[in-house]
Amino acid sequence: MKFFYIFAAMLLGTGQLMNAQTHFIPINADYAVFNGSDGKEYVEVYISFRQNALRYVPEDSGYVANFSALLEVSQNETTLLRREQPFISHIDSLEAVYVGNEFRHVFALQLTPGNYETKITLRDANAARQGEFFLTMNVGELSNSEPVMSDIEFAANISRAAGESKFNKNGLQVVPNPSGMYHVSMPMLYYYAEVHNLPYSPEAPGNYTLESYITDKNGAVVKRFPDKTNPKPGTSTVLIGGSNVVTLNSDVHFLNLRFTDNQTGQTLEKRKRFTLYKPSQEDVDQISSMTSRLMTAYYAKFSEKELDEEFDKARYLASKEEKEIYKNLGNITGKAEFLSDFWRRRDRDPATPQNEYKADYFQLLEFADTHFTNKIKPGWKSDRGRILLTYGRPSEIERSPMETSKKPHEIWVYNELEGGSMFVFCDMKGFGEFELLHSTYRKELSQPDWERLIEVQDDALRRPDFSTTPPN
Repeated sequence: MKFFYIFAAMLLGTGQLMNAQTHFIPINADYAVFNGSDGKEYVEVYISFRQNALRYVPEDSGYVANFSALLEVSQNETTLLRREQPFISHIDSLEAVYVGNEFRHVFALQLTPGNYETKITLRDANAARQGEFFLTMNVGELSNSEPVMSDIEFAANISRAAGESKFNKNGLQVVPNPSGMYHVSMPMLYYYAEVHNLPYSPEAPGNYTLESYITDKNGAVVKRFPDKTNPKPGTSTVLIGGSNVVTLNSDVHFLNLRFTDNQTGQTLEKRKRFTLYKPSQEDVDQISSMTSRLMTAYYAKFSEKELDEEFDKARYLASKEEKEIYKNLGNITGKAEFLSDFWRRRDRDPATPQNEYKADYFQLLEFADTHFTNKIKPGWKSDRGRILLTYGRPSEIERSPMETSKKPHEIWVYNELEGGSMFVFCDMKGFGEFELLHSTYRKELSQPDWERLIEVQDDALRRPDFSTTPPN
């Protein structure tokens, strides 16, 4: 039961209920304080968010997303600094946008010891949406003459630095994990920390011992790792490690580090909270039930017209039986419950708080409306919109604009559909309405002579000859 409440809070806290994912970008954020200089400490603020939250628009060489991250740091209601970082993401195909992909960034700051209020705003320049995260930072005093340990940074991966990277420090590339969440897909907990101001002499360097262990929220030790004893490299040293934590119970836990200088006997300690998500079947059932109730409550706010519009937009997914059932529902309550159940059945992973399937579908629908809409119909009702929403993002797209001998057309290729399937669209009438002319996929229209259909015929060949009398 306790894990159910954790994810109930996550669901409500992220604001990602139902269709809101098209307007709000969820952000993870964290920070760590390291030893600085001149009375200021070195602070890193980490952010991450999912790639599929962004809108990609076509460009000559593929697709591009334009977005920016804004960091604002305040103290006593006074803004001390404001820093904005623009980003551009280029991809060759929409197939590269996967729900599990995350973008990560780090802001490096110099701050005097104290408490700060931090606001992080992520803006998508290609869409009217953004995300916000508020973070309270406690910057302790590390720049003194006494031995001191930095904060612990959780990492998605730690490796030797190779080339320039914003995540490089002390010869390592430390890719942050701001969420502090671990699960079957991310079972390895990596950590990074620093120790400074150690007594050190090259003639008698001495050594230190690092103890690392995990406690539950009640302080009981649930896992202990082997102690590490190493020679001191100087007055400072880096502490790194990693371990598979998926064997722990699903709950909130704490990583504990205890550093002992074996010369002086002095001990330094730090701990950091993380969450392991490993649902039991009971958890899955509870989360699914809660999500269903929340989704039903969400749809209860819809008018009947809005419910009908949403089901109409989901028509490409619905079976004949589902369409018939919905058609015969006589009241708004029944339609709201039907839509809730409709999306629940298609959820790829009911153990997660977000319905990734629904989120992906409406992201594709929004893309279709933005790029395929013309004077005749909205983009999701077009042939390209239907194919996109039915089969997902194509592996390849070949675009051919207007030529002397051929009409504007596009060829979409799906590598995973029946071992490779092709869809040919053409603007037959010159109004921007790309019709599906041919597909090698067995369930779609097949016109093997499609190349003849896209040819531009000479006007003289297409104009009726009125000089002769037509036959009776």
